Amino acid sequence: KNKMRDQEVTCHFCFQQFEVSLEIGSSCIGKNIEIYDCKVCCNPNRLEYVVDDGEIIITNVSDGNE
Repeated sequence: KNKMRDQEVTCHFCFQQFEVSLEIGSSCIGKNIEIYDCKVCCNPNRLEYVVDDGEIIITNVSDGNE
């Protein structure tokens, strides 16, 4: 069963921190890429993260417009 985990992210554009809910579960193991709009400046952030044993490791935050 998948769980949602809140994670702090620093926006690629405005460098403010905002929270995203990332899904962790058996179907989400390994590398994931999702687009999240910054809650401060509304620009799209491309979030690359790895789910490993229930832990979320954010590997890269970049421009989600590409």
